[in-house]
Amino acid sequence: MRLIVSILITLACMKVSASDINHQKVNIIFASEMPEIHGNKGRYAKLATLLKQQRQADRNTFFFFGGDSLGPSILASFDKGSHIIDLLNSLEPDAMGVSKREFSFYPENLSLRAYYATFPIVATNVIDAKTGIDLDGVVNSTITEQNGITIGFMSIIDNGVLEDYTFNQISLIDPQQAIKRVATELREQGAELLVLQYTGYYPEINQLLDDGVIDLSLHKDESYQDVDYSSRTYNQRDVFIKSPSGVAVISLILDKEKPSKIIDYSYDIKDLDTYVQDKSVAKQVAGHGGRLKSILSVEIGKFTVPITTKRALVRSSENAFGNYVADSVREFANAQISIINSGSIRGDLDYSAGSPITRETIANELPFRGMIALIEVSGATLVRAMENAVSALDVYKGRFAQISGMAIVFDSREPVGQRIKSIKVNGQDIKLTQMYTVATTDYLVSGGDGYDVFKSVKKLGAKHLAIRLVSDIVTDNITRDKMLSPSVDGRLVDIKAKINEK
Repeated sequence: MRLIVSILITLACMKVSASDINHQKVNIIFASEMPEIHGNKGRYAKLATLLKQQRQADRNTFFFFGGDSLGPSILASFDKGSHIIDLLNSLEPDAMGVSKREFSFYPENLSLRAYYATFPIVATNVIDAKTGIDLDGVVNSTITEQNGITIGFMSIIDNGVLEDYTFNQISLIDPQQAIKRVATELREQGAELLVLQYTGYYPEINQLLDDGVIDLSLHKDESYQDVDYSSRTYNQRDVFIKSPSGVAVISLILDKEKPSKIIDYSYDIKDLDTYVQDKSVAKQVAGHGGRLKSILSVEIGKFTVPITTKRALVRSSENAFGNYVADSVREFANAQISIINSGSIRGDLDYSAGSPITRETIANELPFRGMIALIEVSGATLVRAMENAVSALDVYKGRFAQISGMAIVFDSREPVGQRIKSIKVNGQDIKLTQMYTVATTDYLVSGGDGYDVFKSVKKLGAKHLAIRLVSDIVTDNITRDKMLSPSVDGRLVDIKAKINEK
């Protein structure tokens, strides 16, 4: 009896051993949305530690970076994201996917950054609008290899991103068409596994995974807290990071005879804040931060009242700091009205009364290097523009406007396009056929954040506007005023909110 049991155990061990021989383990690390490099949000040195540990534990480890990081940030407002590429060069990703924020400083800057990267930067459904081919320096896919395992990598961006950024220089191919075409090409070139990184929400991803067009999909969504995901379904091989400090560590067991066959699959979301900093990368981060420290630490004023720039509040309601920015722009441009998209205010902070205002405060709050544009628009165009401004309140889009020279009443309960109830310009009811001068940013005039109605309006020549950026104008005014007490004065009123207050 003992002999039989011994034989059975031996056979079982032989079976497991044979099975192990025919299997191969692969690890994939995925990180994304890391525009900040220092402070509580700076996690590159911690990511370096995680990568080092994973690579030492298993040499079959791939690292894909999902982008969304070249801007905006304090440092990026000065160097347009070159410090992010420098840090990533040290972390050695196998590839980086292009996401929305890679266009923070326009496509030509992305091309420049790509030439300094030691890794491929991938945008599968992006083409140069003029040439009809890939954006200069960027590729539509890449194949990377580790110890005989080949992975094809693709990256797509949401069509809706065209409403958020000014993309006159590029066009977006239909994502599904691009994925299927490029996936076929990658398979023909020998890619055994196909990985797709994407932004936005694509229900079609489930079908692409089920049909074997792709083997794994990766995405991170920083706005997950603002969006109801309860009705959305995700394939088990669709890796979704919800935590700002999260990094996905994915484990795959492949069939050696047919590597595209995934025998086993699992992933964990690791919290970077639980890792210590890698000393070498931490030194790099400190070097980049030190370049600006002496300039940014200069105090230029004080808040005399509590102020908030919290994202959800700035992007859904009148904001005191937003009022100060809009008033400053209108004053500088000598316009009747000013319109500033709330997405340009990025601090996401609370300031107590007495808080000092430094150059770093402004660089943090207004990191985009936006220029002023002076335009002439009809009252009817203004109404359409303001309908766009209040069209995405539930998801806190940056298109929500902070304004000066106007008072607007809207009802967020109404259907999109029918929410504006009244507009007064300097105390008078708006006249649809009358022309008004509006100071705004070159970004909005180019159709950014869905302001397509501004694309065809008359631009007024004003040479002095090219001298100062929005952040410069605000800095100048704070330096002049010293003590700031901005307030909410009823220039943006939501009827729904007023009813709820009762």
